[in-house]
Amino acid sequence: MSTGLALATVLGLLVAGPIALMRVPTHLQLTVTETALVIEPQGLDRWWAGTGRIEVPLAAIASIRIVPRSEAPAVAHRHRLRPGALHLTGKITAGVHDGTFWDVRDGDQLLMITCRPEAEFKALVLQFANPFATLTRTRTVVAHRATRSTTF
Repeated sequence: MSTGLALATVLGLLVAGPIALMRVPTHLQLTVTETALVIEPQGLDRWWAGTGRIEVPLAAIASIRIVPRSEAPAVAHRHRLRPGALHLTGKITAGVHDGTFWDVRDGDQLLMITCRPEAEFKALVLQFANPFATLTRTRTVVAHRATRSTTF
């Protein structure tokens, strides 16, 4: 009986462990340099998103805003996912899906960075603990950089 209990415990951990990890909030670092907006997934986000760094030239950014999940781009079908991308409906979306970079759990208010047509990505859809503070800080820094540069 103790062997059965041990086996059940191990199987339970194998199933519950990954599910619990998906409930962990996103862990992203967003930095604005003189020429680019840099998103660096941290921890497990790096693995789920399939990248350690996304760099978007400031000149490629069309808009930065908060959107409810319902207004974010639709997630592409599985055959349009890049290798390393992950999508579990209602739980986690990470990586590049049909030209849009995602790092989102089940949050409703998302930071969406829309890019110009010639950019590498159509958009970046990101989840932060406080998306409004991130939006304000990012817009302020990008606007400051734009006044000092002719490329934005």
